[in-house]
Amino acid sequence: MRGPILVVDDDPTLRAALGRILRAEGHEVIEARNGDEAVRAARRDRPALLVLDCAMPGMDGEMVLDTLGRADLATVLLTTTTEQQRRAEERGVLGLCKPFQVEDLLAAVARHRDRFEGAA
Repeated sequence: MRGPILVVDDDPTLRAALGRILRAEGHEVIEARNGDEAVRAARRDRPALLVLDCAMPGMDGEMVLDTLGRADLATVLLTTTTEQQRRAEERGVLGLCKPFQVEDLLAAVARHRDRFEGAA
């Protein structure tokens, strides 16, 4: 995968766990605590993949996507409701409903990795 994975979640425990899991799989990971940090990090570090919490105070995940406006930014949107899941699909991003299995997250990352490596 070209570039790091940007993990964005306001829950520090979940954010750290996601980072550990992805690093253990050999990925470079950048973490952000909120939407504002996510936008800055995405613009600065040009991640290959965004793992983004949908429900955050202030700028939520959908607002982050709107602000970035990058159709080429592969995204896994962490959702908590079927409505959020539906909106993720309408945006063309993968919605992964919390709570999820680690295997589901890794499968989503692998799908994006294969997509980008296939295009290289």
